[in-house]
Amino acid sequence: MTSGSHFVLGLPDPLMTLVDDAPSSRQVEDLLQPHRRLIARLRRSEALSTGDVEAALRQMTELASTVLRVERVSVWRLCEGGGRIECLDLYSRRTGSHEKGMSLGIRQGPTYFAALDTERCIAAHDARTDPRTTELFQTYLEPLGIGAMLDAPVFLHGQMVGVVCHEHVGAPRYWRLWEELLAGTLSDFVAHVMEAEERAVAQAEVARYRAHLEALVEARTKELRASEQSFRDLFEASPTALVLSRVPDGRLVLINSRARQMMQLPSSVGNGEIDTARFYESLEDRDRILEDVRCQGFVDGRETRMRTFDGQPRWCQISARVITYDGEMHIAAGLNDVSGLKDIEQRLREAAMKDPLTGAFNRRHLFDVGAGELERARRYDRSLAVAIFDADHFKQKNDRHGHAVGDEILVLLSKIARSQLRQSDVLARFGGEEFVVLFPETSLDDAFSVTERLRERVAAAPVETAAGPVAQTISAGVVAWDRSESLAQMIERADRALYRAKESGRNRTERG
Repeated sequence: MTSGSHFVLGLPDPLMTLVDDAPSSRQVEDLLQPHRRLIARLRRSEALSTGDVEAALRQMTELASTVLRVERVSVWRLCEGGGRIECLDLYSRRTGSHEKGMSLGIRQGPTYFAALDTERCIAAHDARTDPRTTELFQTYLEPLGIGAMLDAPVFLHGQMVGVVCHEHVGAPRYWRLWEELLAGTLSDFVAHVMEAEERAVAQAEVARYRAHLEALVEARTKELRASEQSFRDLFEASPTALVLSRVPDGRLVLINSRARQMMQLPSSVGNGEIDTARFYESLEDRDRILEDVRCQGFVDGRETRMRTFDGQPRWCQISARVITYDGEMHIAAGLNDVSGLKDIEQRLREAAMKDPLTGAFNRRHLFDVGAGELERARRYDRSLAVAIFDADHFKQKNDRHGHAVGDEILVLLSKIARSQLRQSDVLARFGGEEFVVLFPETSLDDAFSVTERLRERVAAAPVETAAGPVAQTISAGVVAWDRSESLAQMIERADRALYRAKESGRNRTERG
């Protein structure tokens, strides 16, 4: 190693030249694309689909060690009470071995624990001197020879629940932007694994109870035939929401207290007075369930959109069986309210697509949508345009008024931009104060006109912030697709046009 060079470990050979220069957006995207494919493969892995959490974590730690070229990769879970983290899997690249069970207490590193709660990624280039990790020097870093750490907290349901640790053994190491992005992606995968584990535990509990109930019903069938009241008592005592309806007409025969509460059925409405069809958002869903029960004799874990007696929506997981009651064929159904899980899934989908500050789409979603729009434009010979704009003198405003005011400016720019765009246009926060707009089926002139309206709208009035009115303008570059380039190349051309707008005095739009 020559004098004055950086100590860099973990960069693929084609990117060694990027050590002294910050990588461009295109280079970062080109680098992360194969890693994203690996993460996607992990998400589709058999270990995850079968609920084998331990195997899924092993696959992830081995992948992370190989891609980032670090000696040790580990996954830790925050223990109940938040005072300790426990190791779920630690992979050592040198020995190719896995271990688990170790723990680390908050007293050993209170600053480190605080950073896990507030930072998206802890890139400790020199772990021994970094204020976030130096407390771990004597008890953890020095005995293991760790010189640098890249730790990404794991968030689930809005709470920090663990951390993925990438530990470089030896001298300090400079972590690059793409490595931090990949660490964050891997922590998102671990959150996905933990969520899958939660769901598997909940489903196993439901399955255990269902199996127990079926065994109990089978064992006592003769007794229940002799005592209808015993069956009613068992039905009512069940901790699961249960309903019993007649096969021919779907009329409700029995509903226990838990089901009555879940579906908000008034006590004044008696059994036999209502059709179960009232509780389905779609009669087609109800008909499919009834048909499957009639043909197969059962339905297990069918997620269906339902509604309460007063019309409130509910997502329910339905398991149903055909039974004989009072000498007639009936359908006994157990209901599990999974509306909360569905809300979490929706929030996770939005979080994967949107920038949390501005509400605009994020860079990843822009490129996902852009790939489809490019293919559509190519196939059907349609036009396509891209604009990139950023806030003029944004750094000076941040320095003068503080980051909170800077955030207010970005939020307002995003709001104004959305008000000027069509529903089919895609607005994404590209990084910092930069935004990109994808204009499907739009010519250069039309995209330029829309961008100019946006620029004029921003410049027309000061931004109202907590620090008072702040004058703000934007500069922009607009390009049309040349029918051969990629989306990244289009954005690069638009960025050059933006640079010309800056050089020409700002608060202007340039064609590329």
